[in-house]
Amino acid sequence: MGKKAATTAVKLESTVAATGVVEPGIEEAKKEENVTVKLEEESLTETAAVAETPRYVHDNPRAFKGRLGYACMNTILRKQKPSVFSARTCRLATVAEKGIDVIKEIALQNVADMKTMIQWNEDHNIRFMRLSSDMFPFASHEKIGYEIDFAEKELKEAGDLANKYKHRLTMHPGQYNQLVSLNPKVVANTARELYYHAHMLDLMGMDQDSVMIIHMGGVYGDREAALARFEQEYQKLPDTVKRRLVLENDELGYSVSDLLPICQKLQVPLVLDWHHHHINPGNVTDLLSLLPAINKTWTDKGIRPKQHYSESRNGAVTQMERRAHSDRVQNLPPTTDDVDLMIEAKDKEQAVFHLYRLFDLETVDDDAWIPQTGTETKQTNGRKSNKGARKKKAAEDALKEELKEENGDDDYSEDVKPKRARKVSAKKASVSAKKRKADVDSDQEEVKLEEEEVTQVRKTTKRATAAALAKRKKIEEQVEAIELALEEKENESRQAADNVVNMDTTVLENTAEEKKPAAKRNAKKGAQEEAIAIDIPVKAPHEVKPNTRRSRRNVGSK
Repeated sequence: MGKKAATTAVKLESTVAATGVVEPGIEEAKKEENVTVKLEEESLTETAAVAETPRYVHDNPRAFKGRLGYACMNTILRKQKPSVFSARTCRLATVAEKGIDVIKEIALQNVADMKTMIQWNEDHNIRFMRLSSDMFPFASHEKIGYEIDFAEKELKEAGDLANKYKHRLTMHPGQYNQLVSLNPKVVANTARELYYHAHMLDLMGMDQDSVMIIHMGGVYGDREAALARFEQEYQKLPDTVKRRLVLENDELGYSVSDLLPICQKLQVPLVLDWHHHHINPGNVTDLLSLLPAINKTWTDKGIRPKQHYSESRNGAVTQMERRAHSDRVQNLPPTTDDVDLMIEAKDKEQAVFHLYRLFDLETVDDDAWIPQTGTETKQTNGRKSNKGARKKKAAEDALKEELKEENGDDDYSEDVKPKRARKVSAKKASVSAKKRKADVDSDQEEVKLEEEEVTQVRKTTKRATAAALAKRKKIEEQVEAIELALEEKENESRQAADNVVNMDTTVLENTAEEKKPAAKRNAKKGAQEEAIAIDIPVKAPHEVKPNTRRSRRNVGSK
């Protein structure tokens, strides 16, 4: 594409693309990043409408040359019996009860299923995938963390398979990883988590294109200070981590304009997320003019550029709604030919297949294709209820039925007393008007009640969050108790070992004491012999008188 991409016109939400498809909005909210970073400086209202900003779309998506990928889970394989997925995990309580071996068994199954997913992708023309960060549960945990080298053979087999097919595998550590945190413990945890990801990719034998993406994190009231902390902590990371670490612009705290300068300074590649830029453009007015500089942060390190793309759900208006993933996307951004594009959509591999078919990019097997059914709404699981929308629609349908009656679309016959019919209709219209007013008042009351309900739900959510934190604290206390018990056992073992050593020492000392008299006797005997040799009289320590009676007998016998 080259220069052609750089001159692609900016198209707004309602613009119809060259394919004839009406453009929906772009949206992204990563499923594996369920932890939302609280940004003190830029908290966003969930219910307020947000001003629409321009978005960029490919003027000829059929010319796309890169690889399209999906994140972490394959919906077809996940629904199989037995399920194939690589994000199995367990509870800390289970580890405390059954030991670290239970985690290792889970991890080996995750790696085995990763190989199955790679082979499935190859069989269906998908050569780009994001690996789950939960492959090895609690591997970087502060207290029960463990080395993953026990799975070196299995990881190497998975990596060899991906390299054989020339697949690109990347990772995206969770949003709780923040090198800019003001809490040293969070920074230390982040460093361990990043090393775990990098080490896993190293054991797989993946090349430099297998990167791991993180967000900058919180602003903490001073963005410049946070960026300075990132630079400081980045320099402390081991080379195996710095070799793969890349930064992504986000929809809340750090735009492309915030990150590009520090990425250029530290030689850290910048992942352009088109949707995040759509929501948080910063002070960038012409993103296309920055594409060469963004791509250069990759090519300077010999890495193929990577970008993210997603779209908003139909009807999304508020900040919260616009952040929700659409099930599938209808367009591609104006990338250059050397860029791989991660499609972040609810339908995972089916969203990739949808683009393959829509723009004739790859062949899709009918057996693997699941057509999209129903009408996508802006509501998603875990978000605000659409109960009010359903009530509103029901009221509108009832009003339409009344209007049909007023317009003569009912069973009333005009042949019988037409004048009377007109009077009845007028009266009916008057009654309907009053009824409509009453319905409006009722709707307003319902809206008020729903607002109160939402407030109550938020309060309940806060209580649930507090309960979850309490539960987490309890688990941590249990883990700490287990660690203390283990430490006590270790101390007991050490004490027992010390006792054995002390016993051995005592025996040696006693033996030495027993040997002392013999040594003294030998020494004195030697002294006597020496004295005799030089004709010096020496008194024996225990002089014994001779047996005179025996001596006489002996003399007489002679």
